[in-house]
Amino acid sequence: MNGFEITAKQKDSISNYKRLGIDIEILQDNIVKITQSRLVNGIILNQKELHARAREVFPSKEFKIIPVVFSLKATDITNEWILVKMNEFGIKRKDLIKQLAINRETLNDFLSGKRELTKPIKVAFFYYFW
Repeated sequence: MNGFEITAKQKDSISNYKRLGIDIEILQDNIVKITQSRLVNGIILNQKELHARAREVFPSKEFKIIPVVFSLKATDITNEWILVKMNEFGIKRKDLIKQLAINRETLNDFLSGKRELTKPIKVAFFYYFW
């Protein structure tokens, strides 16, 4: 870490942000990378907001801040994931049919794996259950 020690307060801040889905890494040459790796309470931060949070932890201008915004991993959304979320939230197929404007056959095909979940459909399910 370039010969400097982070303070106890900085360590606490980094730990607290980690619990909120925000990872702070100190890279070489006084570069601080701040990444929103997961969503907590449905909050998505933009680059400016991430930069401001990193600057609160590392106020010195000697640190260059690199913000990395949240990015949905669509590969994580599968028919099994949807079924788990339905069970977790007590959502019935009828609810999905009405609220996502998907017909019964199509929904059944998605959930059974007969039909591939396209990226836009995965995104729709992600934000539905978010």
